Amino acid sequence: MPAATSLKKVLLVDDDKVTNLMHGRLIKRTGLIEQIDVATDGVAALEYLEEKDAAGDPLPELILLDINMPRMDGFEFLENYAALPEQIRKSGTLIIMLSTSDLRADHDRAEADPNVYAFVSKPVKSDDIAGFVHACHQERLAG
Repeated sequence: MPAATSLKKVLLVDDDKVTNLMHGRLIKRTGLIEQIDVATDGVAALEYLEEKDAAGDPLPELILLDINMPRMDGFEFLENYAALPEQIRKSGTLIIMLSTSDLRADHDRAEADPNVYAFVSKPVKSDDIAGFVHACHQERLAG
């Protein structure tokens, strides 16, 4: 049985299969998130969100978004995310941008985006996951 402070669903948006596998295993070990879905680029992530919304399925409470991906990178995803219907954008989904980049410009650009909750270096750790889950609950209480 998941903890009372668990989340129902996370969407991992990363083109690196090893990173998705590693983050998926870590999330499962924490027991804090029930379902893990994966999109391998920004286009697939937008399609996923639109399909879930159209079907009336719950949207993820948390999105872990990589910056560097083919087809549509994390920043391009955010530009397109901002144009999605309000019911998707206002669903309470927390977006955490992930990167191995040490570029200050990437950090600044991510932190300046109103849809990004935080910028975190990859790979994430158990404490990061717990912090993300806590942040989701705090945002829900505040919102």
